Amino acid sequence: MFNLEQSITAWRKQMLAAGIQPVPLEELESHLREEFELQMLAGIDVQTAFSNAVEKMGKAESLREQFKRAQGMDKLKRRKFAGYFYSAMLIFYVLAMTSAMTRNDLSMSEWCLGMAAQLTLLLFSWLCWRQIPARFPAIGSRALQSAIGLIGGVSGAAWFLAFAYFILPDCAFTTGELMVAILWAMVPALVLTEAAFLLLERSEGEELQTS
Repeated sequence: MFNLEQSITAWRKQMLAAGIQPVPLEELESHLREEFELQMLAGIDVQTAFSNAVEKMGKAESLREQFKRAQGMDKLKRRKFAGYFYSAMLIFYVLAMTSAMTRNDLSMSEWCLGMAAQLTLLLFSWLCWRQIPARFPAIGSRALQSAIGLIGGVSGAAWFLAFAYFILPDCAFTTGELMVAILWAMVPALVLTEAAFLLLERSEGEELQTS
């Protein structure tokens, strides 16, 4: 005698064995039950109704690829949003620091050096955005992607902390000189983070195109 719950349990085991994760599997099971009910309302016998519902849901391998692609698209959208957010923050940073230089009455040489740091940051940020997706190969290894993300996220902050703790204490800067030094120290800190982010985005975008 046909047992719906036992059949669904067996179907779930097949889905899990094929690599379908528990969270999307719950949604799939809900759709499976709805389809089964529709088949039953159409007057189809229980066994055939369940078989039709399973067939309509699709094979495990096909479902797994669909969910994998959907998750990848969601991840890529989040990264694009993060890229827009970073760009907005970069513009805000440049404007805020330019305003700070104006308020602190820097000398002409300090002003020029500070603006040179700002322009250098914008130039290298633009070069990273233009060149990394076009010049650098996609990274297929997930472990290497994780390493690059970790290094990119940590290296910029590590450089700035090293600058603050090991370089600044040994220098007798005036207020203007201190501001200029910090502006130049921020250039590699921000560019390293952006470069790592763009490498990851390039690799994940390539994975989606080939999947």
